Amino acid sequence: MSLQRELPGGDELYPARAIHRDPEHYFGFPFVRQYSTMLIEPSVYLSALLRDFYIAGGKVVVKEFRSRREIARLPETIVFNCTGLGSRELFDDEELIPVRGQLEVLLPQPEIDYCYLSSGYMFPRRDGIILGGTWDHGDWSLTPNAEQATGILETHMEIMKGLFRG
Repeated sequence: MSLQRELPGGDELYPARAIHRDPEHYFGFPFVRQYSTMLIEPSVYLSALLRDFYIAGGKVVVKEFRSRREIARLPETIVFNCTGLGSRELFDDEELIPVRGQLEVLLPQPEIDYCYLSSGYMFPRRDGIILGGTWDHGDWSLTPNAEQATGILETHMEIMKGLFRG
C-alpha cells in the first residue's frame, strides 16, 4: 500500500493526518496512517432523522409498488426511494447487483475509541464492536455464512495479535 494514496473524499477532509512507523505499537504493521474522521451510528442517526422528519410534518407510509407509474401517480412532491435492491425490478435496472457483506458484532467496549481498516475493518459503536471485511458481488443470500464468520474473526484475531507483540 502506498503511503501517498489519497484518503476517501480527498486528504483535505482529514486534518492532523500522521504516519507512524513503529510496528511494536501499531499492530505489528511496518507503518500506519492515522487520521480523524466522523462515523455515524445507524441506530442513533436514523432515530434523529425520523424525529426531525416528524417534527417538520413528514409522515412515513409503507406501500408496495409494482411499477414506476404507480410512483408517478403519488400526490407527494418528494418521495424517498427506500426499495434497495427492489429498485432493480421496479426501474428495470439490470446493472444493479447486490454486494453482500457480512458483519460480526462483539459486545460493546466503551474503552475502544479507535477504528482500523486493514485486511478487515473494525469500528466501535454503542451497541457493539463491528467487525467486517467481506464484499460478495452478485450474492443475493440473506443467510449468514458460518465460514465467513470464522474467517472474519480469525482475520481480526491476527490483527489484534500484532498489537500485543513486543
